Amino acid sequence: MAPGLELTNVSKTFSAGLGRPPVKAVDEVSLTVDEGRVVAFVGPNGAGKTTTIYMLLGLLRPDIGTLRVLGGKPRALEVRRRIGYQSEIFHTYPFRTAHGALRFYGRLSGLSPETLEQRIDTLLERVGLTAARDRKVGSFSKGMVQRLGLAQALLHEPALLILDEPATGLDPEGRRMVNDIIAEQKARGATVFFSSHVLADVERACDHVVMINRGKIVYSQPMKRTEDDTEVWHIEVKGWNDEAAGRLPDADIAARTDGRVTLACPAAAKHALLRQLLDMPVDIGSVTLYRQTLEDIYMERIGVSPHG
Repeated sequence: MAPGLELTNVSKTFSAGLGRPPVKAVDEVSLTVDEGRVVAFVGPNGAGKTTTIYMLLGLLRPDIGTLRVLGGKPRALEVRRRIGYQSEIFHTYPFRTAHGALRFYGRLSGLSPETLEQRIDTLLERVGLTAARDRKVGSFSKGMVQRLGLAQALLHEPALLILDEPATGLDPEGRRMVNDIIAEQKARGATVFFSSHVLADVERACDHVVMINRGKIVYSQPMKRTEDDTEVWHIEVKGWNDEAAGRLPDADIAARTDGRVTLACPAAAKHALLRQLLDMPVDIGSVTLYRQTLEDIYMERIGVSPHG
């Protein structure tokens, strides 16, 4: 499968003003995304997510490093025509109706009038704006504007869909809609690259998760491997004492009370640990599967709230 996105040692630095040191927003980022995959790009505010997205869109040039988007250069017209993009806060002309705004963007995409009209009606229904078809956008709520922004990104059936915080301003039903649309785009064969602060949505929607902090990638794994690696077993042990601690000096103690501990171990080590405990003068209590969430991993790697 050919790469949909390739970043190799990409860096971007901005001037911070007179007398202040420059800010390195993206620091030697390398990343490959195969076509047809859904990749989540997560990190705290100011981590470098939007700067990276702007470079993928060709709106910013990297200081060093190379980017390839759908096999070509980000600023190439033939590449841009195959990208759909929704910004974190979608802005459009308030005097246009929802239908008129989509017709305007569709014409810019070069769609024929017949194809455009069909897709406008289909997408307005898909994002829940059919009833607001002829209302001016200036009267829309924030969530309605975001739904319209998603519709414009999908109009030309892009090969690459880039979404910057697509759930901003949406209620739970709207967030579910975004996740469903991401799944539909993947089924169509599109590559989806999206940033999000909502880690529960990331877990449901993506094939691969990438965490960035202070411009550097600090975690990058397929979601399936992330789920497998976060499986931890908790074994309750009664009668824990100095002798037991001496025989298992490397035991990972997740919790401790008087004479009782909870040992934590990965799935691959569970059976061996249980055999060791059976040969010791202790009692084994509950054996419970515990799975870290993506937020647990995020806090370990980044150490701040995903909203911080």
